[in-house]
Amino acid sequence: MHGRFGLMGAAGALLLALGGASVAQDKPIPLKVGTLKQGSLTNVWAAKQAGLFSKNGLDVELIEFRNGNEAIAAQRGGNVDLVLTIPGTAMVARERGFDLLLVIGNENSQAQAPDTGSIVVRKDSSIQSLKDLKGKTIAISGTHTQKTVAIQSLLKRNGVGPDDFKFIEMPYASQVDALRGKQVEVVASLDPWTTLFRNSDFARILAYDYLESLPQQPIGGWYGRADFVAKNGEAMKRFAQTICDSADHMAADPQRARKYIADYTGLDAALVQETPVNKWTCKINLPVWQKVADMMHEGGELQKPFKMEEMLSDHAKAHVIK
Repeated sequence: MHGRFGLMGAAGALLLALGGASVAQDKPIPLKVGTLKQGSLTNVWAAKQAGLFSKNGLDVELIEFRNGNEAIAAQRGGNVDLVLTIPGTAMVARERGFDLLLVIGNENSQAQAPDTGSIVVRKDSSIQSLKDLKGKTIAISGTHTQKTVAIQSLLKRNGVGPDDFKFIEMPYASQVDALRGKQVEVVASLDPWTTLFRNSDFARILAYDYLESLPQQPIGGWYGRADFVAKNGEAMKRFAQTICDSADHMAADPQRARKYIADYTGLDAALVQETPVNKWTCKINLPVWQKVADMMHEGGELQKPFKMEEMLSDHAKAHVIK
């Protein structure tokens, strides 16, 4: 659930931190990692539960925040060292002067439906295809996010330009009742709400926006301040390896992964059984990440062309798909 529990849309981000000064090789390196109580961060919690951080010589403190903005502020103040954020948000932050580097990837959208990000209408709606969204209003959690530009890109391909529709902000948790009660015609959602809509008796998935705009696009990555990343290379290397190990651990047993998700997020276990397991991965497909940057620029969120390669730390480069 990528961003699945608010992530994504959210214009916020989490910065994961590999903290501390240089530490003797025979002692665990302390790190402060920012988290949110959302499905996309279950892998990090599971890594701690399963002892993967310890195995890689890290002493990780998970620091939970209420939202991405809180986490970013804490990271800026040095209270956490790394945070997770959707890549589009990190790109915008870097353009605006936040000296961030990607330490390692965390999650991609799915390769096939169902996926986390969705455009949803009522079953009795006259809207039958994306081209029918011309003149419509779409309720979305945030209006300046990677999700919004994914939707813009997808609609443009279907003949609906950016001036042909409009967004209004609405929290994901409010969208279910708003659509059921016909207060809105269209919502742009994320899991677990996408799954709630998909299994409901009143809603219909019109499109999966992340998947259909750019399959397997990155929807989560771990970022640190450039100076911190440079001074804590061994910690970064170990953290990146743990994220890889955690992705393998979660993929090896989907039922175990679902139990982790339910335990960490507090979501109903039956709902989690119906929800696609997040596509956690540490691998970085650089051309796809660059397409996200290009999409953010085309959508007006980035003011200038953005070179994703310049945002890669040495540790991230080691996990770029050759």
